[in-house]
Amino acid sequence: MPRLRAARRRHRGADLSGAPPRLLVDTASLLYRAFFALPQSIRDPQGQPVNAVRGYLDMTSRVIAERRPRAALHVLDDDWRPAPRVAAYPGYKESRSPDPPEFTGQLELLLEVLAAAGAQVATAPGWEADDGIATLAEDATTDRPDEVLTGDRDLLQLVRDPAVRVLFTLRGVSQLGEFDEAAVRAAYGVPPRLYADLAVLRGDPSDGLPGVPGIGAKGAAKLLTEHGSLDGVLAATASLTPRLRASLEESAGYIEAMREVVPVRRHVDCRVTQAGTPDLERLRVLGERHAIDGPVTRMLAALE
Repeated sequence: MPRLRAARRRHRGADLSGAPPRLLVDTASLLYRAFFALPQSIRDPQGQPVNAVRGYLDMTSRVIAERRPRAALHVLDDDWRPAPRVAAYPGYKESRSPDPPEFTGQLELLLEVLAAAGAQVATAPGWEADDGIATLAEDATTDRPDEVLTGDRDLLQLVRDPAVRVLFTLRGVSQLGEFDEAAVRAAYGVPPRLYADLAVLRGDPSDGLPGVPGIGAKGAAKLLTEHGSLDGVLAATASLTPRLRASLEESAGYIEAMREVVPVRRHVDCRVTQAGTPDLERLRVLGERHAIDGPVTRMLAALE
């Protein structure tokens, strides 16, 4: 890893003032994306898969190098099925398969690399990364904006011009879509402030949420556009077709549960580690031991 010494001399440890955004990285989402995007045959000398770590480091490094954020925070799930969401709807993420054995251990390796690099890591105790990111992004302003790097469309509800935008992985970990308010509306038919309402009506099979029968994404967007919000739709059920009225009335309990499940929490306790100076010797050892010296070098180069 010949560039490590030079990278350390040029490392930007201090936060920059002014307009550059802070980057909030949805670590769990991107690590899974990297795992499924890259071959599981990518292994270290001990035979352990490292494809997710390699993909994650390379993607975040590329985004940091291109967008030059004033800071980058890697935000983790503390609990991927938070108790309040499960209490409201026991089916929340209930059917998700266990982590593949090839994935096991890769998060721990990534955290070790991030710690050695002096990167900032954030968690919201008892909550998902989405909630930690939402809480952090509440402080974003025109002068101190945030960009959220994720593969989870639920975070589109955070978009707020000009303070918060979402960088969304479109193809594995190699292509990004950039979402401001206009892009969210163009893609989903509603503004970001109504995205959670859309998700309640549409559902999300990946989270075990079936949605309201007979509505779907386009139908949900049409209803919300016509009536202004989920509350407006429910207040107008008498004017809807008999089929829609019956579906909404029969789903009343589900809809109320989704009010606790779908919206991200914006005011939870969020703990952020301090940025540090890269431990070059530790990074060299990790890079050689786990065959990730290239991604580690590129990560440090991005921080120059």
